[in-house]
Amino acid sequence: MATPIPTKSTNPKPKKSHLIGGIQVEFPYQPYGTQLAFMGRVISTLDRAQRDGHCHALLESPTGTGKSLSLLCSTLAWQQNYKLKNQYANLTHSVPNPEAIADPLAYGGGFVPESQPSTNEPAAVMEPAQQASRKHYCTNANVNGRENIDEECKLLLKDKEIGCLQFKNANRVRGHPSLQKGGCHEVHDIEDLVKVGQVVKGCSYYAARSMADDAQLVFCPYSYIINPVIRGAMEVDIKGAILVLDEAHNIEDIARDAGSVDVEEDALESRLLA
Repeated sequence: MATPIPTKSTNPKPKKSHLIGGIQVEFPYQPYGTQLAFMGRVISTLDRAQRDGHCHALLESPTGTGKSLSLLCSTLAWQQNYKLKNQYANLTHSVPNPEAIADPLAYGGGFVPESQPSTNEPAAVMEPAQQASRKHYCTNANVNGRENIDEECKLLLKDKEIGCLQFKNANRVRGHPSLQKGGCHEVHDIEDLVKVGQVVKGCSYYAARSMADDAQLVFCPYSYIINPVIRGAMEVDIKGAILVLDEAHNIEDIARDAGSVDVEEDALESRLLA
């Protein structure tokens, strides 16, 4: 029997807000100078992307200096600031259409942005989503654990008589109180979503795909972006998105794998002799 999930989270510690490049950026503690510089570069890149239609940035910082945290905080702050500006622009019938892509790979320092503590309260709640394969998300005991889980899932969904109960209950996962504002899994990972799926007997995989449609922040494997076949199958639309590739030194291997194909020797010989 699945263990019930608590629906309320404990009160988080208040975040500190700093004015960086004209934008209020929430940070969980006093940022170091390198983090301020890093976030300033991210914000300036996104500002330029909004102005010019696109922009790329190669950002690097030593191990242990909080790159991922700085990337998330600055990017989400810029996104929310643009959202508020866009709402105001709608009132004045002037709507910009930015296409921002930020690829953090290498960082050249020297720029120190303006940073001022602020007591302003944030005006929005960030909605996250986690994308992963059926292998990680499947909650159907009859399918989960099989090597060909993708094929088994698709066959089960095509079966009109048997079908998949978890798939039919996917909306129960998305609507679970623990995943809503104030819930213990408001900011969740793959394991949290699977746990909810097991409790409500719902499909965490399709719930995650549905949640990604409305999310402000979507985490996904590199292949969902780099591999055009997977990107098409998952219906990932990156047009107009802020694309952040963390630990991007892995991209060369991912791109190489996406452009490679395995062919058995017998199959190759048969083609050559044909």
